[in-house]
Parts: sequence; C-alpha cells; structure tokens
Amino acid sequence: MRTRTILSFAVLSLPVGLLAWQAHRIGGLYEGSLGAQQAHADAVAAWAEQHAGAEAHSPGSAFFDAEWSFGTCTMVVMGLGQVALEHPELKQRYLPAMESCLDWLVLPEARNFGTGKWGGDGIAMGPAVPGHAYLGYMNLALGMHRLLELDSPYAEVHDAITAQLAAGLALPIHSFQTYPRETYPVDQAMAAGSVGLHARATGTARSALLADWSMRFREAAVDPETGWLVQRLDSDDGRPGDDPRGSGTALAAYGLLFADPELSRELYQALAADGLRAPLGLGGIREYPTGYSGLGDIDSGPVILGFGVSATGFAMAGARAHGDEAAYRSIARTATLFGVPVPRGEGRWFLTGGAIGNAIMLAMLTAPRVGVGGLES
Repeated sequence: MRTRTILSFAVLSLPVGLLAWQAHRIGGLYEGSLGAQQAHADAVAAWAEQHAGAEAHSPGSAFFDAEWSFGTCTMVVMGLGQVALEHPELKQRYLPAMESCLDWLVLPEARNFGTGKWGGDGIAMGPAVPGHAYLGYMNLALGMHRLLELDSPYAEVHDAITAQLAAGLALPIHSFQTYPRETYPVDQAMAAGSVGLHARATGTARSALLADWSMRFREAAVDPETGWLVQRLDSDDGRPGDDPRGSGTALAAYGLLFADPELSRELYQALAADGLRAPLGLGGIREYPTGYSGLGDIDSGPVILGFGVSATGFAMAGARAHGDEAAYRSIARTATLFGVPVPRGEGRWFLTGGAIGNAIMLAMLTAPRVGVGGLES
C-alpha cells in the first residue's frame, strides 16, 4: 500500500511540477506577453514557411485530410495575424509565413474537397450560387492579412468571396449550406465573422446585414434552453438536426468576435456556465450540455469522460476574448499537460498536436480581447 502511495505521488508530482513551471507562461499568454506569444508563433511560422498546404492526417479519410489541411493554413494565418496585431513590431516577421499559407489557399486544389461536393469551385461560381459556407474560414484568413496589409495582393479574391458569403448570409439560416444539404451553424458563424472582418479591414458598411443575420441566427441555431449552438440544422425546414454541442459553440464564439462580439459573449458564457469543469485546476469543456449525451466525431475529436477535446481547445478563445482569466488559465493548464510543449527551433511546439493542433492552439491562445485593439463589444 505504501509503495503504491509513493509511486502515485511521484507520478502526480511530474505534471504538477510541469504546470508550476509553465504557470508564468500561461499568464503571459493571457496578458499578451510578447515573449510568450512569440514562442508559439515562431514555431508555427517556421512550419508554415516550409510546409504550407502539406497533407494533414485525419482518421483515415482523404476528404477530411484535405479539409484539415485547409483548416490548418487558415488557423496559421489567424494566429500569426493576431500576434502581429497585438505586437506590430512582429508584423514583418510573420507576414512571409502568413503569405505562404494564403498563396496555397487561393489555389483551386486547396478547395478540391468542397469543389467535389458542389460540382464546381466556390470562388469561380460566385455570389449567384450562394453556398460553400466553408469558405468563411479562408475568408477570415484573407481578412486578417488585409487588416495588416490594406494593399493586400489577395484583395480581389477577398472581395469576391466576401460578396458570395454576404449573399449566403441573407438567405434563411438553414439554406446557407456548407455542402449540399449540409447546414452547420458553426460554419455560418465563421462566414459571418469573415464578412465582419472584411468590413473592418476595408471600411465597407455591413452592419445592417450582420445585425439582421444575427437576429435570425439566434432564433434558428441557438438552443433556447441551454444557450448552446445546435451542431446541425435540417437543410429543408431548419429544424435542429443534431444536439447543442460544445465544439461548435466554442468555435462559433471565436468566429463571431469579428461580426457580433455580444453574440460571441452569449455563446461563451452559456458554454462556460454549464460546460466548464476544472478538477484539480485542469479545465475542460463538456461536449454535451446537461441533459444530453453522445459520442465523439470528426468535429468534437475524442470525448473523454464527457469532455470534448475540440470544445476545450476552442473555448480558450472565448475565455481570453471575454476576460475569463480563470477559465483561460485552467484550460491552458490542461493543454500544457497533455499537449507537451517542447522547444522547436527558436519557438515552442505542442508535441502531441501536429500542425493543425499547433495552428489552432496559437489562434485560440491569442484570440483578440473585446474592447482592446479596436474590437468593440
């Protein structure tokens, strides 16, 4: 018995010691410390300059491999851009990596996964065929670059995608689809965020469109009992096609920072109120709200004892954006413990995350704070 107790204490002391050593770094990330942010950004930038567009590896699906590669580059640009906005002296340091990803994203082959579903490239089809809501992720990245570089070489494609997504946002919520007959509110939230970021970067008036969309989105996609986002809507009649879920709610709260910060706050606060647990100071977000249960999928990642891997990681953005320091620190402790940050070149890399995990972590850890840097509540 005593031997087991000693061994248990030794095992537990390792993560506790690691977390204590990382406490100053977590605090620095929340506060926007240049050194803490740059350590993660440098490693992600180095990867992007060498490997932008490299095939991601999902659980055995060529379609998801392609979708994940697309998502990796969008999150690289968002994360590096956010660091550059918070620390303008780093702008020139990260623009080459951002542009490596954008150079790939604008190629037709980067969107083959969506083109195959729709039977045509989303950008070439234009606003006459509103759909392709997944383009909101790419458009967010284009908007982040344009916020840093108004004379962006990607301005023409940025304007074209924004016009298409704006046309989609004007449709009934369930009619604006990611893929044919697949309506995911989280993707629409990211599209709305990208239209809002385009407006901010270019001075284009979009407030009336976004206000109307937000009102209809609340009614159609936010579960009235939990305040969480429904994961999927029926594309014919708009009824919920899935339960309210933590992964979609947390990611939507991030995207909506750029379109409707108040709706972002509502989603994050509802998610944290019912979904956040922090046993032993290690924060996690449940994938399903109280009264619901289910398994994990490609969106949630593994669901372990009810906690969703994606929901937990994405929730850091809402925590930082809306000033929930305690939640941010607790979730970052979990990420530090299980992500295993290690030195990589001049930066730091989460060993267990791979390229997509590190890109997402950078974007979520450095999400802009509402009321700071021009992001108004």
